[in-house]
Amino acid sequence: MTSTYGAGCFDEFLWIFAQSASNGYLDIAEQTGRMRALLQDRPLPVLDAYRAEPGDLVQWGVTDNADLLAWIPEGDPEHWPTVIIQAGRLGAVVSARSSADLVLALLSGALRVPFFPDDFPSERPSFSPDPYH
Repeated sequence: MTSTYGAGCFDEFLWIFAQSASNGYLDIAEQTGRMRALLQDRPLPVLDAYRAEPGDLVQWGVTDNADLLAWIPEGDPEHWPTVIIQAGRLGAVVSARSSADLVLALLSGALRVPFFPDDFPSERPSFSPDPYH
């Protein structure tokens, strides 16, 4: 996905990270480190089925509401499932879709996340690339 779009924002809500992004807020490695520190020693029961810990996750996106999107490293990296963790860790959703398929499902409305705002996605979703890239 980032090879097509690069780091940036879908529909003024869903931010996508890229490896070695010049903007640290959109860099996968930097944000993964921050997420792991934030979730350290905090169980996420939705990960139990994958035998994963929060420290295993790789964050690839975030929403304007601070919901985290992270890969669960299991199997082929091209098909890693994604966990979407609600800001404040009030809820979480796991999707077996690849990240590109997940973004498409979110933007088309085929996938609804219960803690995302009702006005996402808009009728005409757009992409804004990272202005610092």
